This record gives sequence, structure tokens and C-alpha cells, in this order.
Amino acid sequence: MQNNIWHGKTLTGKMKTATIVLLFLISVSTMISVVHAQSNPSSMQSQKVSSSDPSGSSNALVNKKSFYLFTDEIEGINETKLGIPADYYIPSIFVANKGDSITMHFYNLDADDRHTFTIGEPYNINEDLAPMHNATFTFKAGNEGVYRFYCTYHQPTMTGQLIVLPPSTELTAATDK
Repeated sequence: MQNNIWHGKTLTGKMKTATIVLLFLISVSTMISVVHAQSNPSSMQSQKVSSSDPSGSSNALVNKKSFYLFTDEIEGINETKLGIPADYYIPSIFVANKGDSITMHFYNLDADDRHTFTIGEPYNINEDLAPMHNATFTFKAGNEGVYRFYCTYHQPTMTGQLIVLPPSTELTAATDK
């Protein structure tokens, strides 16, 4: 009898199903983000905010972005045999521009486990959520680069990236005037 992490079911069939479900969820998440941005254009437009400009200029423009992050788990995996957790984030990649004000809506949908949103320097955020809880927090995308975020309880599988690009050309053009 073959031992595998899928409790007697073929790895190929379960892996195909998990991949299809994951791709579907990512597609739905992307479509929701696009529809939200199109139906609520003010959420993606720049607004004058003086308090977030480090230079103290009262004409600073800040792009406000809202991201939604959910916890999930691939069902049917024997984590003991696999040796790693089956937990992951949906979605696992967020893109912002330098200077953006980011509001993260973090939802722990797990009924049994705690999860964290942890990101190191320069953000130093560690939101720890009990099962079936959520948190909302805001921070500024201050430096360009790729920053890893992760769950402190479920490594190495529960990880993602915040990609901070150069400032938006719309903001640059508006501040150059």
C-alpha cells in the first residue's frame, strides 16, 4: 500500500483539483479587485493628505489602497506525513507604489488555528489573530522593494510578498506642478 499525504487518494488527482481551486480563487479575487476599482474609482484616486508627507508639505498627494487578505488551508493533507502545514494566504501578492497608504483587511477564516500577518523592516507589523477573527490596519509603503510577509505559526507555506514599486507617475506629475 502506498503512503502519501492525500489519505489514499492519488497525488495527481488531488493536486490537479487543489491547483484548479487555487487558480479559481485567485481569479475571483483579482476580478473582485478590478470590479471594486472600476465601480469605486475614488478608492484608487489620489487624495490630498498632509499628515503622511514626511517633508511636511501641505500639498502632498497620497494614493490610498485597500487590500483584503484571507487565510485558507488545503483540505485532506496529512500535515504530519508532509512535515509542513497546509495553510496559505489568499492572495499572496500585493502591489503598491512608494508613498501609498495601505489599509490591510486581514481575515483569519480558520476555526482552529491562530494566524499572523508578520512583516519585518521597515514595516515591523505583527498582527496575531485568534480563529475566526479579523483586523484592519494601515501603514505607508515607504520604501521600494519586495517585502516578505508570513504567518509565524505556519512556516514555510504561509508566506507572501508586498511589492512596492516607484511612486505612481500620476502622483509624480501632480506633485511636480
